[in-house]
Amino acid sequence: MKKITIPAFALLLAACAPKAPSAYDKTDSVPAIFPDYTDVTIPRNIAPMNFLIEDDADSYITVLKSGSAEYSVKGSQVRISQSKWKELTNAPEINVQVYARKNGKWTAYAPFKMTVSDEIDPYISYRIIPVAVESYEKLTIRQRNITNFKEKVVVSNTMIQDNAQGTCINCHHYQNGDTDNMMFHVRQYKGGTILVLDGKLNKVNMKTDSTISAGVYPSWHPTHDYIALSNNWTHQSVHAASHDKLEVIDENNDIILYNTSDNTVSVIENDSSELECFPGWSADGRTLYYVSAHYEAPFGPDRKNQMFIDRKKLHFSLYSKPFDPDTRVWGKKELIYDAAAKDSSMTWPRVSPSGRWMVCCISTHGIFPLDQIASDFVIYDLNDYSYRYADELNSPFAESYHSWSTNGKWLMFSTRREDGVHTRLYFSHIDENGHFSKPFALPQEDPDFNREFLYAFNIPEFMKEPVHITPRQFASFISSTEATRSKYESKKGE
Repeated sequence: MKKITIPAFALLLAACAPKAPSAYDKTDSVPAIFPDYTDVTIPRNIAPMNFLIEDDADSYITVLKSGSAEYSVKGSQVRISQSKWKELTNAPEINVQVYARKNGKWTAYAPFKMTVSDEIDPYISYRIIPVAVESYEKLTIRQRNITNFKEKVVVSNTMIQDNAQGTCINCHHYQNGDTDNMMFHVRQYKGGTILVLDGKLNKVNMKTDSTISAGVYPSWHPTHDYIALSNNWTHQSVHAASHDKLEVIDENNDIILYNTSDNTVSVIENDSSELECFPGWSADGRTLYYVSAHYEAPFGPDRKNQMFIDRKKLHFSLYSKPFDPDTRVWGKKELIYDAAAKDSSMTWPRVSPSGRWMVCCISTHGIFPLDQIASDFVIYDLNDYSYRYADELNSPFAESYHSWSTNGKWLMFSTRREDGVHTRLYFSHIDENGHFSKPFALPQEDPDFNREFLYAFNIPEFMKEPVHITPRQFASFISSTEATRSKYESKKGE
């Protein structure tokens, strides 16, 4: 008989793998784990879902099974190797059994599962910013490969600003998740809008004599060379005694259309008694959704202070506006949700790539849901404009900026549900009937990361691939290039 030699390292691995106890009591309760990954639906290409067991015990053994794959971990930190996790996610369901020993006696918790579903875009990007707003000079835009734990800086404030003058980078966005067509804004020192068009860098100033400011919150047209943006005069105040620490108002708002092919700007909406903001395209690019609040205080030195006094009267309603992308002709706006009539405020309309669903933030007032504890999500069925509160996504704390995966199967969003202070990224799967699965936190190599990292995640966006331009290339271009001023073009239609 042929002798089979087993490598020494394989024997060592087999000897070290912990085994489930043969004798134990049972409990009907699931283990307390952080992040809470019990009974969640996950993408088949997501990074390992590492977690901590937080129940009080002397030792733990966790066994993960799916199909023919099995993996066991000893200790309160459950970290799963990349190769073994790939085996586990090949099946439609991962079953997790946790055992805990206390005072020499083993107990088996109720098992839980992770349902493996549709793939997700492999990359995301987000701003990392200190919670203290005065420390924005440390802000970076970063990209993360969410099939593993690799993170890189895209662009950093500190690489652009000098000791005397500060810089703020913000509002990055992509056309259909394509990083060869991307943009972000640079405020203050060396300011301008940075555009990557077919992989080439451009720097423009969208402020014209006929518009109130440069472009702010962007939404890239899905099929044509257009970006819808708002114009904003933004102010902030910090509350001395309130759960909502920060109040952001816009003294004036309009919405513009920027044509990337000829560097022209045209006005979409600029009613002097309306505060129009947050444009978002339909999946076919033939409808623009946006929000607007009616406000008639006179323009002048007292307007800003009066608006802070009136801030809880600012209710942003939801509108749609038809558009022909070939002729750039606009139709008349239509009111979808009358916020003032319901003492609420709608923001951030974002339509799924399927064209069926639209998710918005809803809060009590104003335009900045990030700092409102009461901010929740609603989901619209665009077949009939019926809507409901997406209770399966909402928490007792603020839910805010959200974006759809390019296949329309996943929603990524910002939330402060973990501690009420730090914004973290969560994901949820949507089914064909518009119902979301239990949200789960972005996996981290260290499962305790979210409680130790003192910065906030902000403005998450999906990407099909990483940004290929390096941080140094961005910084050098921004520092050495003057912004080209955009040309104004009259609006067509209506």
